Amino acid sequence: MKYRSEIDGLRAVAVVPVILFHAGLSVLPGGFVGVDVFFVISGYLITTILIEDRRKGSYSLAKFYERRARRILPALFLVMAACIPFALLWMPPYELQTFARSMAFASFFVSNFHFLENVRGYFTAANEYQPLLHTWSLGVEEQFYLVFPLLLGLVLKGGKRVAFGAIAVLAVLSLAVAEWGWRNHPAANFYFTPSRFWELMAGALCALWLIDRKVEGREIPAALGLVMIGAAAVVYGAGTPFPSVYTLLPVGGTVLVILFAGPGTVAGRLLSLGPVVGIGLVSYSAYLWHQPLFAFARIRSFDPPSDALMIVLAGLSFVLAALTWRFVERPFRQRPAAILPGRARLLWASGGVTVLFFAIGMAGFMGSGFPARLDLRGDSPLRAALASLEERPEYQTCSELAQTVRPEDVFCTAFAPEGAEEAIAVIGDSYAISLLPAFETVAAERPVRVLAGTHPGCPPILGVYTSRSRKDELSCHGYTERLAEALRAEGVAAVFLVGRWTLYTGPVYAGANPRYFLAEELNGNRGDMAQSRAVFEAAVDRTIEFYRDAGIAVFLVTEVPEQKVTPKLLLEKLILTGHGADAEVDTLIANTFVNVPDNDAIQQYVLDVFTARQAEGVHVVELPLPFMVEGRYIWYLDGRPLYHDSGHISLEGARGLRGYIRDTVEAELPGPGG
Repeated sequence: MKYRSEIDGLRAVAVVPVILFHAGLSVLPGGFVGVDVFFVISGYLITTILIEDRRKGSYSLAKFYERRARRILPALFLVMAACIPFALLWMPPYELQTFARSMAFASFFVSNFHFLENVRGYFTAANEYQPLLHTWSLGVEEQFYLVFPLLLGLVLKGGKRVAFGAIAVLAVLSLAVAEWGWRNHPAANFYFTPSRFWELMAGALCALWLIDRKVEGREIPAALGLVMIGAAAVVYGAGTPFPSVYTLLPVGGTVLVILFAGPGTVAGRLLSLGPVVGIGLVSYSAYLWHQPLFAFARIRSFDPPSDALMIVLAGLSFVLAALTWRFVERPFRQRPAAILPGRARLLWASGGVTVLFFAIGMAGFMGSGFPARLDLRGDSPLRAALASLEERPEYQTCSELAQTVRPEDVFCTAFAPEGAEEAIAVIGDSYAISLLPAFETVAAERPVRVLAGTHPGCPPILGVYTSRSRKDELSCHGYTERLAEALRAEGVAAVFLVGRWTLYTGPVYAGANPRYFLAEELNGNRGDMAQSRAVFEAAVDRTIEFYRDAGIAVFLVTEVPEQKVTPKLLLEKLILTGHGADAEVDTLIANTFVNVPDNDAIQQYVLDVFTARQAEGVHVVELPLPFMVEGRYIWYLDGRPLYHDSGHISLEGARGLRGYIRDTVEAELPGPGG
């Protein structure tokens, strides 16, 4: 295959935006499109090589996979090995468990399925702490190359035109899958292999087009191609459906560059500049190194790393890439190879190391991230704080029973004090489960039975379907209907409607998109927030009317403040880094508390909806108020974490609300004879 320096330059155009994007720099919010450029380049180069080998009569699958192994595995194994000690030192057990699983999957090039199953989308903040997140694209490529050589050989039997037409049809079908995917499963679609195949096939079509032609140097199409790639990197962002027809912009731009950026064009000359080609030559290793560097910098730091540090780490990724290219990539790839020159030795060694990394990864996964590492740090107040998160209320079985959502388990009894003449119900999603201990005092002192009706991911409002609803008796819609009827028949005095309301109405903290949308019919809303809010308001009115008509007082409970951290992970991180209970720890923890204006802006919409409906029999309970201290909402008090995660309060946090809930009930709800 004739060397094209402009293709190496195009690799530089691909890798730099990706690295800047993962660094968290705002200059290129769509820098992730660099991966799509890589896909097209890969499809073009591999297809060209396969066709030329067939024409020379030197083609063999063994030769093809040997070439792939020499190209991909040595540098990948080096980077994964380098990650292990830092992961053991700095990653809390859950994060280490997730990392270990990703490594096990990456060793067999299926990490895209790990991230598809375990990460809620590519653009979530949690991904910044995933050292091997970027290996998803390697998985897509290698899965493609498991089937593509066979497919290409089959369609080439009909000639180049038949092959071109067949691959074009398959590419269109793959793009159609991507379009369907982002509308129905947007988080999974990003990593889904069939949604990505068309991008590699676009490169394959370039190879078929050019195989008997010289690259035509055409200024306008070549320049337009670079502009299209740049525009996508600048204009696109986390809200852009991807992959989808939007991906045609960077993919189409790459196709234009491959087809028309000949040596005589301005685009071709720019891409062939020495420094640009140099970056392109080490682009694979740079791609491998950058994400672990960024992720571990974030993991080790208690504050977001500065832009200056991330730029330094971006530069370091190219330094490491140059060394890796010189001392790892080249010795394995040059002819004859300096390391493992024989095919059999290479394949045996590759298989052995692959199994080794898989075994290490699965050991970390099955070992739950080796929590015994925390024990090595000795006892401390932080260990006591961490242990408090393991406390469970005695009535936990009630909560677990309610979560099964069987028809016979519509609700259960959380508290049943002697002498109770009335009952109240706490109903809602998982936020209602975590809030139940807050009703312990009012149950004992009033006294009153407290019933629990909970369904995770299901708002306690009537007549709605969520975008994750099922059409059966266990669905959110069906459950809330049965629960309402059961509570009316039970004759409860009041219902407390508890939910993570921003999950259904947006926005949630840090700009993440809500994962559930509301509709009044099954599958009636695939992502329209305005529709979700309209359905929400109508359902709140419908629910209030139902319970008030039954003589049941309605308490609309706003959600607790959304925190910026997961307390358990932060406490474990403090322990792993050798921190004790001192002023520095207090400062580090306090710096993670949420400012009141930030959280109030998030919850303002729901609060406005609720307060607009305050009337006889309708009360609003503002849960953020007890968590407010000196202009911030706290998650840690007197050495005890008040939250399990960023939103669910801990048993300690719920107990801290007991007086507030008791006073609210006594002030707003007359007694049994009152």
